[in-house]
Amino acid sequence: MNIKKILIDKIKKNGSLNVAEFIEICQFKNDGYYLKNNPIGRDNDFITSPEISQMFGEVLTIFLINFWEKKIKNNFNLVELGPGKGTLLNDILRTSSIKQNFLNSMHLTLIEKNKSLIDIQKKNMNHKNITWCEEFYISNKNIPSIIYSNEFFDCFPVQQFHKKEKWYEKYVNYNEVEQNFTLVSQQVEDKKILTSLEKFEHVKVAEIARSRDEYFELVCAFIKKHKGVFITIDYGYKNPPNHFSLQTIYQHKKTHLFENIGNQDITAHVNFDELIFIANKYNLKVEIFCSQKDFLISCGIQERKKNLQKDKSEEVIKKINAEYDRLVDNSQMGEIFKVLVISCF
Repeated sequence: MNIKKILIDKIKKNGSLNVAEFIEICQFKNDGYYLKNNPIGRDNDFITSPEISQMFGEVLTIFLINFWEKKIKNNFNLVELGPGKGTLLNDILRTSSIKQNFLNSMHLTLIEKNKSLIDIQKKNMNHKNITWCEEFYISNKNIPSIIYSNEFFDCFPVQQFHKKEKWYEKYVNYNEVEQNFTLVSQQVEDKKILTSLEKFEHVKVAEIARSRDEYFELVCAFIKKHKGVFITIDYGYKNPPNHFSLQTIYQHKKTHLFENIGNQDITAHVNFDELIFIANKYNLKVEIFCSQKDFLISCGIQERKKNLQKDKSEEVIKKINAEYDRLVDNSQMGEIFKVLVISCF
């Protein structure tokens, strides 16, 4: 069924949908955006760090190898959440050739719902033994896991709230006469939601991603029980920014929530404070929380850039500099992207 039709029928039945319910249908129902499209790349809707430069995957691999050598030194699961076109994993596998013990000890699992992307991953992957799962599931529980994600948690739907004297939540209605969707506000009465909003007492707006928190809890519970580490990289904040972060992108351009329904990327900044709170609840160690810039520099991206530029033409040197700046410059991805590493070791 057409996504727009599903939304209209749901609104007619329920009276309205909160923003998270609207996004969930647009992105994940039937032939929703994340189930059918290949959104990644210069010719599509957005571009991620591994697509910008090989340096991103290479220095991340150095971090993974170092962590493995210090804490695991044996067989392990390597698990990527939302691997896209497989670019990051390919860079990890290629770079891992410098440490054959690490490469040979690896059991690969990719968590992916999008069948189009799975087809692309299968074509792009050189590694033979890969397990694909639609939901978070790791079959080999007798060995530790290194789990990682890049631009994964920003895709989860958010509820949106704003405060006057009381808290109000944004809902989506459908105007039959005008034949368009509209946003309306309803006062929050639910005590559980009001309790959740107490964390936002210093700001006037809030975004809550219940499904994101639940998914993160699954990962935390798994590594607590079966040993492991989780590295997640995404754009987000630790302190609520006092403005809505929800954004929609179509072919690299910002759009409106009600445009291109079922055919555009809808994301929101990740509340890392909430993720850290959940990790602490499971008594997991927060190994690292920092900006992408600080993480990549600490892992040796500056040295890698110099090595890549050796004996290269002026044009190639300029290109590598531009890629480096895109990843680490504070005005680009360097500051807004955060890195969180949690472990049970």
